[in-house]
Amino acid sequence: MTKNDLIIRVGGEGGEGVISSGDFIAAACARAGLEVYTFKTFPAEIKGGYAMYQVRTSPDHIYNQGDTFDVFCAFNGEAYEMNKHLLRPGTAFVYDYPGGDFEPDAIPAGVHAYPIPMTAAAKELKSARSKNMVALGALSVLFNISEETLSEVLSKKFGKKGQEVLDANLAAFAKGKSLAQGIKKTDTWRVADPKPPKDVIVISGNDAVGMGSLIGKLDFFSAYPITPATEIAKYVATHIPKFGGTLVQAEDEIASISQVLGASYAGKRSMTATSGPGLALMSEMLGMSAMSEVPVMVVDVQRGGPSTGLPTKHEQSDLFLAIHGGHGDAPRIVLSVENVKDCVDMAVDALNLAEQYQCPVLLMSDGSLAFSTQTIPAPDPSSYKIVHRKRWDGQGEYKRYVMTDDLISPMADPGTPGGMHVATGLEHGETGAPKYTAENHELQARKRFGKIKTVVDQYAPVEVDGSGAADIGIITWGSTIGVVREAVMRLREEGIKVKGFYPKLMWPMPVAQYEAFAATCKKILVPEVNFQGQLSHFIRAETSIKPIPYAICGGLPFTPAQIVQKVKEVI
Repeated sequence: MTKNDLIIRVGGEGGEGVISSGDFIAAACARAGLEVYTFKTFPAEIKGGYAMYQVRTSPDHIYNQGDTFDVFCAFNGEAYEMNKHLLRPGTAFVYDYPGGDFEPDAIPAGVHAYPIPMTAAAKELKSARSKNMVALGALSVLFNISEETLSEVLSKKFGKKGQEVLDANLAAFAKGKSLAQGIKKTDTWRVADPKPPKDVIVISGNDAVGMGSLIGKLDFFSAYPITPATEIAKYVATHIPKFGGTLVQAEDEIASISQVLGASYAGKRSMTATSGPGLALMSEMLGMSAMSEVPVMVVDVQRGGPSTGLPTKHEQSDLFLAIHGGHGDAPRIVLSVENVKDCVDMAVDALNLAEQYQCPVLLMSDGSLAFSTQTIPAPDPSSYKIVHRKRWDGQGEYKRYVMTDDLISPMADPGTPGGMHVATGLEHGETGAPKYTAENHELQARKRFGKIKTVVDQYAPVEVDGSGAADIGIITWGSTIGVVREAVMRLREEGIKVKGFYPKLMWPMPVAQYEAFAATCKKILVPEVNFQGQLSHFIRAETSIKPIPYAICGGLPFTPAQIVQKVKEVI
């Protein structure tokens, strides 16, 4: 595949400005009309430890963070040690020297090395914290990052902190430019020239979920802070008052989902957001939602586990928990997002499905996507359809759990004349009063499971990438889809017959679509970022397909090159 994009990686100590440097580069490229896709990783500690930010930018659409960097900027010796094995002929290497804490050992042949005294320059300017601005100035000159858009981004960021702060950072930025202008450039890497501006925004996965929930007419949000989901609550807290909604920071995850159920019972569109440990604590109340048929939306931003695990690292290991986490037979709908645009669109979908089917709906994201920023079309709120819960018409005797043709019973908000009822965790009859007979329990279980069966037909459950017969089909989910899309394109350019299958509706499982896809492929490969091959497990359990699992769990997402190599091995 012809490479027409550039990947810049910045690495250093947490607290040195690594993350903000990457944010500035991404924002500048987006302002210049280019596509961006970022990936970042940082330690779980508040300050200290290795942090990395990677920006991929291109004039064309980008599906993932890429294979590895073309340009690497090392703020310190640890960053160099973590990445030196990735330096290869043709890559550009910018590092803090002299005056930094390391001097590189033998730089591989063919690597274009550019020493920039970042620390020394910042000290000379009596602004030690502006080391990252020196680096940013040097990178802008060496790799054609638009000075105009970078200056706009920096002015917007630091202008809020006062003229003195702005001037200090702009001076460090100018110093970095001056240092780079004195270096002879020997590589050919450059950010694409600016294009005409487009109606786009640059937004992270977490913020996009928050935006989507507000577009979806969210009324009430309650959550307990947890990495990597907290930014969803921060976004909603900032904006929901403008729409007359309410946000509560609860004392723990059990309290948060309990408050969400209470608000939903009162007639409000309600949700919470958490990660794996919090979702585990919510399992009993998810059962309460299923039993009482009270709508609730839960966002699960997956992280490395189990237990506290890897709070800031990437994993897709909550699928078992999302689908079957809870006691008894507790039905729910589970969705999974691929990219930042999905985070907006499918947050609206999740709220709609919870309201329509009166059940828990889980929307699954992951740590990589949560912090990733991407360029997406600016959403038009008026273009989204809002689905409301079925409400009682006030006629006759109100029976909360009356059997209907679609098995979805009308709801009555508290205070509705004649609509008084109870909604508890006890098994019940049509009125909501406790009823424990064997016949009734089986009837109500059939009702609760039966009403969500139609979601497979109503909600576009999967996307098939390719047509006709294939030597290999790749089934994957979540943010790994974007990696597989690029790998599929590369493989086809090499003449390999390959197809992709990308489910967004994880449960109920659209079995017929899985079977139809597999029937056109000689072999099925299932890449996913968890140790057990969780989607592979469900495919084996629910279909006749015998997939080949490809599971990794090192805290990082797949790269397209890994998928390409694995496909060739399997074929």
